[in-house]
Amino acid sequence: MFSYEMFICVLAITCLLEIPRGTAAASCEPIRIPMCRSMPWNMTKMPNHLHHSTQANAVLAIEQFEGLLGTQCSPDLLFFLCAMYAPICTIDFQHDPIKPCKSVCERAKCGCEPVMKKYNHTWPETLACEELPVYDRGVCISPEAIVKAEGPGYSCIYR
Repeated sequence: MFSYEMFICVLAITCLLEIPRGTAAASCEPIRIPMCRSMPWNMTKMPNHLHHSTQANAVLAIEQFEGLLGTQCSPDLLFFLCAMYAPICTIDFQHDPIKPCKSVCERAKCGCEPVMKKYNHTWPETLACEELPVYDRGVCISPEAIVKAEGPGYSCIYR
């Protein structure tokens, strides 16, 4: 016969075995962030690179950039923001969504930081380009990789 201690032990082991299956079930989900629906991907994974646990939280955060997007300061800004807030999710990268390439961030920052400075704002630390992968040294996403092969390096010249 089973003792009470044995029953508790079996119950605890069963519960522990169920936890990974429950958390592993989280997978790609359709993008519901309105400004990111035009991206060349339609599935994302939460939490995103900025640690938003839901798309509803990400929407509230990404909306702060609507005014900056309206200035058309960089053709890469929307792509970069969506890659951060609604990262592409594929079957091969469900556990670690793909980050945008460093060059995409640098181009967005190069175009938009001067506009931000006019209004006494700086490029957000949470969107730091330094931590992002380089195209030829890691897995990352860029508009060029989707449309065509990425060209030579990009340099920013502030005026």
